[in-house]
Amino acid sequence: MDNTILIVDDDKKLNGLLEDIFITEGYDVISVYDGENAINALEAHPHIPLMILDVMLPEFDGWQVLSYVKEHFETKVIMLTALSDEYSEAKGLRSGADDYVIKPFKRAALVERAKRLMTNFGRQNEAELVCEELRVLQKEMKVFIDGEEIKITSKEYQLLILLMKNSPNVMERDIILEKIWGFEYCGNDRTIDTHIKMLRRSLGDYGEKIRTVRGVGYSFEGEVTEI
Repeated sequence: MDNTILIVDDDKKLNGLLEDIFITEGYDVISVYDGENAINALEAHPHIPLMILDVMLPEFDGWQVLSYVKEHFETKVIMLTALSDEYSEAKGLRSGADDYVIKPFKRAALVERAKRLMTNFGRQNEAELVCEELRVLQKEMKVFIDGEEIKITSKEYQLLILLMKNSPNVMERDIILEKIWGFEYCGNDRTIDTHIKMLRRSLGDYGEKIRTVRGVGYSFEGEVTEI
């Protein structure tokens, strides 16, 4: 698998810091400073597994770049931004971002989240998870309802897998954070609620199978079969 990370940030000091961090971690790095060159870099290297993308960019902004990337490439995208409100986070995730990191960030947390996405990019899982007409094809990382593929974000997919594999047990909030976001996650657990809301909406009627246990966490209520 390609070991390259594309860093897109017009703050040259921060861009250089990110480059140093990931080179030290053993990754190859391509750095650019605007949206146009980000797209050009992907056109030249279409199999880059991960992009770290700032929102506020010259030429094309981060939202425009994200939309283009998700339409034309398989590259995972971490949005890196100072916009910390819930609306911006939800917008980024709904637009296809695989993760959303708020500045200032902790180095260890960012590296861990990048590693998880890089691993998921090339991961081949095995069994299908089935609940009635809801089917999760882990090998292809795709979700189908009534035979029709539905599009969900990387974090929604990870949440669905976690809940279905542990059904009907309740997954506590701190366990969800650890499993999906990692030990070093420095945000608050409000982000779980945001992702659960998005996942429920994506699943339509099957979203009702995700039960909230107040003060504890979430569970998937339904008979899940692995085939």
